[in-house]
Amino acid sequence: MSKADEENRIISDMLLYGKDILNSDIFRQAAHERHHLHGTVADHTINVCIVSLRLANQPSGQNSGVNKEALVHAALCHDLGMVSRDSKYGNNVDAWRSHPKESARIAKELIPDLSPEAEKMILSHMWPIAGPPPSSNEGILLCMADKYASMADWKSWLTRKKFAKQIKDRLDEEGSLSDTNDIGET
Repeated sequence: MSKADEENRIISDMLLYGKDILNSDIFRQAAHERHHLHGTVADHTINVCIVSLRLANQPSGQNSGVNKEALVHAALCHDLGMVSRDSKYGNNVDAWRSHPKESARIAKELIPDLSPEAEKMILSHMWPIAGPPPSSNEGILLCMADKYASMADWKSWLTRKKFAKQIKDRLDEEGSLSDTNDIGET
């Protein structure tokens, strides 16, 4: 598969399963919340989703049968509990430990039929720092993608902006995103 084909597949999966999350008010707010070194909560969650889907799409066979819907839901929602972090948490350690539960709560509001698998993935994404270990292949992919993205945010923000622009362009073409300036802007 060519790189362009892989990017189109990732964007298609993100929009198929995550369009409502990307169009939500909380995600728009996440686009204005600084997170890690060079980006926002929205930037980071998009990057984690991209990395997760790249890992899921590997032809090795070990990732065959990945529940991409649960993976996209969890990846796009895993850090939404960090939105308004200064008013929710007393310090960084409290935020690291507490935001997975808040993120799962927000995910259930955004996706009323959120799968138990996606909820477990969100709750375990901070392992081994906080929370239980992942209990599924998808949970392991999300946990790995989150750690990778967290460490690589400073370097990969240009790639993330490119994907964010492609996602915004596709949403704009469909007429489903009323204010496309929020996502991916840093």
